[in-house]
Amino acid sequence: MSRDILSIIKQFNATRDQQVLPRKYEAMAEDPFRFFRGTCHLFYYDLAQQYPFDASPASWICGDLHLENFGSYKGSNKLVYFDMNDFDEGILAPLLYDLSRLLTSLNIAIAEIGYSRKEKKKLTQQLLQQYRFALVKNKAFNIEKETSAGLIKKLINKVSERTRTDLLRERTNNRSSNAKLIVDDKLIKISKDERKALAASFAKWFNKGFHAGFKVADAGFRIAGTGSIGVKRYVCLLENEVDPRQKRLIDVKMAMPSSIPLPSHIQQPGWKNEAERIIEVQEMMQHVTPAYLSTFKHHNEWYVVRAIQPTADKISLDDSWHQPNRVTQYLADLAMLTASTHLRSSGRRGSATADELKAFAEATAWENQLIKWADDYAQQVVKDHAQFKKAWKEGYFRN
Repeated sequence: MSRDILSIIKQFNATRDQQVLPRKYEAMAEDPFRFFRGTCHLFYYDLAQQYPFDASPASWICGDLHLENFGSYKGSNKLVYFDMNDFDEGILAPLLYDLSRLLTSLNIAIAEIGYSRKEKKKLTQQLLQQYRFALVKNKAFNIEKETSAGLIKKLINKVSERTRTDLLRERTNNRSSNAKLIVDDKLIKISKDERKALAASFAKWFNKGFHAGFKVADAGFRIAGTGSIGVKRYVCLLENEVDPRQKRLIDVKMAMPSSIPLPSHIQQPGWKNEAERIIEVQEMMQHVTPAYLSTFKHHNEWYVVRAIQPTADKISLDDSWHQPNRVTQYLADLAMLTASTHLRSSGRRGSATADELKAFAEATAWENQLIKWADDYAQQVVKDHAQFKKAWKEGYFRN
């Protein structure tokens, strides 16, 4: 595959905060999986050059679907769920967009962990078989504490023990009033003027739409994820003006256009702004959305707002992946959740119906085609990462 990936990456990130961008490049240099997380735009650039699959139903997709874009969170109904949790790239597109990216991420992870080709084949086939089974079953599922098992149950049990007090102690100086955020590798100070303007704008909006009587005690520039590093993203620390012990940590992330080239044969809804797109896709696909999920406008820019929670976490590629039985169960759960998001959003705003998704799952010709392509592309990602890391070390991406 011949293309100038260094120029593609540099051009895509040209609009990011140039002071923060080096952190993204450093993260991408760590390993092929982190590189893959940071180059969703490159994945779809390659996919669009010569689309390798037969037609698949139009579906609402996550867009940036990979193993680490699932996690735990507290829903607006106060229950803790485990579900797909990133919809920044979400659009209406062929269903195989999501499956190809998820399966590629699995192949990259398996290669890093050191599974044999036989084990890899078994895991990829099991993931797709579970996905197909869930579509044929034609019923969306959800995972909460009572229905969880294996690695997900272990995670939910762990995060359920965390409290808001623990979160505030970890992220702030823990003062009862006029608390301040702790500046570390995940938080950058912003200027006094920027903080003042954001605080006034956000407090006015929050008090009108959610709970009256809160002020923004502090705010900073937040570093989180990989692909979104460099996008304007803030954390606001709210305090109740009557009882300052009542505090909230809120994530405020600028809504960017999806990096996925829009399929010419699929008509997208006429979104008012990118934040509306992201939230509406999330509301269609998730079983229950997180607390405070909403749009916020500041300085003529649109942001997606959500609560930062003590119950938010994900399962990383760590020692747990060396336990085959737990990995098999975990991948089955991810497949079921992916199918459920597609079913839940089926028949809505131009997407295929649940019956059309079921018919697609029953026609298995696409499965081997997808497995081969995802395997080949995962190997390409490893090569691309090596080229990127070499250029990064040599200073190609320095300002």
